[in-house]
Parts: sequence; structure tokens; C-alpha cells
Amino acid sequence: MAGALDGAGLERVLSSPFLRCVQSVEPLAAAHHLTVERVDALAEGDARAAVELVRRLAGRAAALCTHGDIVPEVLAALAADGLRLPPRPRWAKGSTWVLRTHQGRFVHADYVPAPRA
Repeated sequence: MAGALDGAGLERVLSSPFLRCVQSVEPLAAAHHLTVERVDALAEGDARAAVELVRRLAGRAAALCTHGDIVPEVLAALAADGLRLPPRPRWAKGSTWVLRTHQGRFVHADYVPAPRA
């Protein structure tokens, strides 16, 4: 993931406080000289808090790591706000969504499959 976001001007790396999620983004944070911020809103089971957090980060260069029950809820909420999603969005373990904003609103999303082992 670190290589895929080269040149992104990453400002923050936020993660669910669960260890595996934190470990997943530690290399990314290190590559950008940032610290992983553990955020309860990205933990399993509270999609509403995650949606609010993501909306607050619109327009900021941030990477977030969360769980499979959160991702579809966030995507659905942002789609209701006008985010264009590809047909049949996916959220396989280890995959990435790159969300683009315009004037503080999420407008486009690209799906990046998990790297092959």
C-alpha cells in the first residue's frame, strides 16, 4: 500500500485500534513519516461513527484502516451523499478504496484489490 500512495501527500494514517489493523498500516505510516492514530470510530461494530469520521476527513489526505463490517456501510452512506461507486462494489480483506473529493465532497471511488501474496 505504501508504494501505491507515493506522492499522495498523506497527512494522517488512522486505524481501528485492533492490532491487525494497526499492523496493516504501520509500514504506510512509516513510509510517510507519520504515526498510526488508533481511532475507536474505525473499530468493528460502529459504522455510524466511522461514517461521521470519514465525512469529517473529506478533502484531507488520510489513509484509514477498518473492518469488513464497516466498509460497506461507509460506502453506502457516501454514495447517498453523491459518491460515484463502480457497479457491484467489493471490499475483500486487504483491499483498498481510494476516495476522491471535490470542494469538500466525496465524488469518486476507485477499488484496489488486495495484493497477491
